[in-house]
Amino acid sequence: MLFSCENIQTVDGNAAYDDYIVVNCELNPWKNFPGVTFTKTLPVGIPYDISQAELKDVKAYIKINGVQVVPLHYVSNGLYKPKYNDLTIDVGKTYELFAEWNGTTIYASTKIPAEPAINDVSYNTGGNYLQANIQTHPNEVYGAVWIITGTSASAPSFPNLSTSEGELANTTVRTSEIPLQYRAKEYNGKRYIQLYAFDKQYLAYFNSAKGAFPGNDAFVQNTGSIGWNVLGNKVIGMFIGVTKDKVKNVN
Repeated sequence: MLFSCENIQTVDGNAAYDDYIVVNCELNPWKNFPGVTFTKTLPVGIPYDISQAELKDVKAYIKINGVQVVPLHYVSNGLYKPKYNDLTIDVGKTYELFAEWNGTTIYASTKIPAEPAINDVSYNTGGNYLQANIQTHPNEVYGAVWIITGTSASAPSFPNLSTSEGELANTTVRTSEIPLQYRAKEYNGKRYIQLYAFDKQYLAYFNSAKGAFPGNDAFVQNTGSIGWNVLGNKVIGMFIGVTKDKVKNVN
C-alpha cells in the first residue's frame, strides 16, 4: 500500500491535538477493489491500537464513471469493502468515494491511470541512475525506482515525479542514484527499472510529504500542510489510482 494507517499519531506535531478522520485507499488496475480504511487520529503518547482508531459505523459507497453505485460494508479494523468482493478496478475509469460519519461528509475522486508505455531505457553512468523515456497521458504523473535482482535492494524513494505535457507526449523518468556497491561489474544485467503512473492528484501529496513513497507511513507526525485528495472537515488521507509497470532490465 502507498499509505500505511498503522501507528497513526497526529496530523501536525506543532498544533494542539484534534481528531481527524483518516481515509486510506490505493486502487490498482486489474485487481479487486481493495476496500477503504476509515480510522481516526490518536493523541500523541497514546500507543496505537486499531480498536481505538477504527471507525465501525461509516456509511459509504463508491460510484464508478458516475453511474454504477457500489455500497461498502464494514469488514474489520476500519476496512470497508463491497459485500461481494469481486469488483475489478479498470484503467481509465473514474472512482468516486462518498461517505459520512458522525455528521462529517467525506468525498474523493480518482481516475485509474494507464500502464506507462516505455520507448527505451538506459543507465546514466554519469549520474548513476536508471532512466526511461515513456509515453505520457493527460492528468497523470510518473515515478521510477531501481531494483537489483538477486538481492533485496530497491530504491527507497522517488527522486521526483514527471508530469505529462499535453494530450500524448514523451518524457524522461529517472530513478534515485544507485548505491556504490551496485555499480560494480558483477551487477551488470541485474539492474532493473520499474515505472509507476499516478492520478495527477498524487503530485500535491508527493511534493508536500517530501517524497513519500509506497510503504512509508504518511500519517505519522506530519507537520505543515499535506496535499491530501480526500475532502471533508477535519478529514485527511488519499483515495488514489496507481498503476505499476512490469520491471524492465536496463543493464
